[in-house]
Amino acid sequence: MSRIRPHLTYSNVMSTIAVFGVLAGSTAWAASKIGTSEIKNGAVTAKKLHNNAVTGAKAKESSFGQVPDAARADNATSLGGQPASDYRLHCSGNLDRARDLCYEVDLRSATYANALKACALDQRRLPNAGELALVYDHLSADQGYEWTAGHFTSSGAAQAPVLGQSSSRDLLPAANTTDTATAFRCVTSATN
Repeated sequence: MSRIRPHLTYSNVMSTIAVFGVLAGSTAWAASKIGTSEIKNGAVTAKKLHNNAVTGAKAKESSFGQVPDAARADNATSLGGQPASDYRLHCSGNLDRARDLCYEVDLRSATYANALKACALDQRRLPNAGELALVYDHLSADQGYEWTAGHFTSSGAAQAPVLGQSSSRDLLPAANTTDTATAFRCVTSATN
């Protein structure tokens, strides 16, 4: 501070204040006097605008062009030239649908391994317990025991889960030995 003090004079301080005053005043004057017609196109970019400086209310709708894809759309009710009904989930052949699951209505009977093989040959699968319960919800009659996916060993015997439904619509889980012929139905996912 002692080095600066000898150079501080009244005229030095006043000239410094005057320079800052002129700069601040000029900026304020310029901001109030320059109109939009005096700014070249492209001179002000988005980076240079203050947040919320331009709002949607100031945009003119007539200045917007047509959306390019809308100009090429020949039919707003079709998707890729196909009607929307072509994209609904459906089941092929002799299968019925329960939500997004297709199931065989008619039962077959086989051992667990043969039931797995029969479903695989038809490009289907045995349902898990939840899927078979969904199928039962769509069928009105009582349902006897049917194979469900999954097998295990109990007391040295290979077993697989089965599921049935009583007349009161209660689900009846159990297990059968895998070499016992039991009813089954195959399922697959619905497609569009």
